[in-house]
Order: sequence, then C-alpha cells, then structure tokens
Amino acid sequence: MANVTLLDIEELKKTKLRPSIEKSLELRAPDPGFHAVMGHNVDLAEAMYLAWTSMFNEGSISHRIKEVIRVQLSRMAACSY
Repeated sequence: MANVTLLDIEELKKTKLRPSIEKSLELRAPDPGFHAVMGHNVDLAEAMYLAWTSMFNEGSISHRIKEVIRVQLSRMAACSY
C-alpha cells in the first residue's frame, strides 16, 4: 500500500487553501490531517472541502447519517473512534 506524505499546514496556508484551513481550525473539523493529505492536489482539496462543508457544516444531512459516516470512515481507517 502506498504511503501519502503529510504536508506542512503552515506551508499549505501559503496556497489558496488558506481560508478553508483557517475555517477548519476554527471549527475543529475536518482535522488538519485532511488538508495535510489532500493538499497534494490543491484543486481537489478545495472541492472536497466544499463538499465536506455542505454536508457537515450546513446541515443538509441528518445528524444520524453524519454519525454513520463518521463511524464507517473510522472503521475503514482502522481507527478506534
């Protein structure tokens, strides 16, 4: 399995991702690892962040479904969430 290098958040703040990184840090979601991984492709990171925001922060999905998504993602990542 390939490993993805985590990029430095401070370096990513020098790109057009700065507003989304700062908003994420303010809201504490998604965690900095999101941008550290997705920052390899800035345009994709921006699009994925917009999708995240519309689903999780703007409330178009019920809380129950959000929790199912979180649990499934943690299981896929073998996280003890």
